Amino acid sequence: MTVALADWLRRLGVEHPKGVLDGLDRVAEVAARAGVNPPSPRNVIVAGTNGKGTTCLFLERLLLASGHSTGATLSPHLDRFNERIRVDGQDAADAAIVAGLEAVERARGATRLNYFEHAVLAAFAAFRAAQVDAAVLEVGLGGRLDATNIVAADVAVIVSIGLDHQAYLGDTREAIGAEKAGVMRAGRPVVFGAVDAPRPVRRRAAELEAPFLQYGRDFRQARHGGAWRVELADGRVVSTETPPRIPASNAATALQAFALLVPDFDDAVVETACRLAFAPGRMEMLAAHERRWLLDVGHNPDAAAFLACHMQERAACAIVGMLQDKDCAALACALAPRVEQWIATANRMARGLPADALAQRMAAVAPRPVAELDDAIAAAIATTRSNDVILVCGSFDVVARARARLLC
Repeated sequence: MTVALADWLRRLGVEHPKGVLDGLDRVAEVAARAGVNPPSPRNVIVAGTNGKGTTCLFLERLLLASGHSTGATLSPHLDRFNERIRVDGQDAADAAIVAGLEAVERARGATRLNYFEHAVLAAFAAFRAAQVDAAVLEVGLGGRLDATNIVAADVAVIVSIGLDHQAYLGDTREAIGAEKAGVMRAGRPVVFGAVDAPRPVRRRAAELEAPFLQYGRDFRQARHGGAWRVELADGRVVSTETPPRIPASNAATALQAFALLVPDFDDAVVETACRLAFAPGRMEMLAAHERRWLLDVGHNPDAAAFLACHMQERAACAIVGMLQDKDCAALACALAPRVEQWIATANRMARGLPADALAQRMAAVAPRPVAELDDAIAAAIATTRSNDVILVCGSFDVVARARARLLC
């Protein structure tokens, strides 16, 4: 009898470790026994502190628009597990995911895998079953020891490097950069999506003789009138009348990676990707209750600073929920010039902060603690006016629940 996906997920959550396990040997061995590595003929791995998901989704759309079937992994999911495994631009069906999990279970034997490792290998099995042309693999944490890194990717992308997950990756950009540089492979190109690459990243690329293409130096993007223009590393200039619906620097980074995989493409492919690529919960604007709601899952200082720079107007109110290991004070500081009043609400995840504790950590902006998200939404509505912007940010949990509430 086929086990339902919900039952599989409950089983994985109870029977298998949730934490990070050392090394990739176990995952690689199971993948070899299952016959799922590599997951497709062409593979791109996407690491980075912020912007991985939007970069993956834009790259996925570019590949689809150019006629290539695709698989993509995203992490974490916003609403349901199926978002983690995408085939041809759609969340994978329950049956495809269950088939992948069953294949992993048959190959696993007595080998221990954690929840994320199960999900990654199930995705690889689904991509193999669908016979996709290319796979876009979002790193879950770090890079060097992430389960996706068992794949020797044709192109490695590092979108950005900032301070997050310091308990696992280190306390400096240099240490974190060294972990993320682990996705590079000898002689294979690396696309770096920011203007400031830490020294360990550049040094590792040089050691591997991996061509290193850096945003702002080797490729760049700009607005020209109403058009969005990207100058690629080979000198080609791509121009579209439709700007991307995701952060433009991430779109440019995805486009540079795509150009390495598929050099022969026309501008219409990019126009299509700009029109269709969309990332729920990432700088997403919704209308509800006569207010405009800006939803963003950014949960570290760099993500907050990026959001602040790209907000078109101040938020009349911000609802924030965060995890215990995040720098709540720095996030508030980055957003403070763009927010008029604050509400701290509870994050329901295991590592989530209660509203009162979060308010104490964000004391500099004097947030009002409101434990229940529904009550926080009601309070934000009551203290704002028609057409005001209300920001919801700080964690996937709070943004996902707010999004579901606002869309119902």
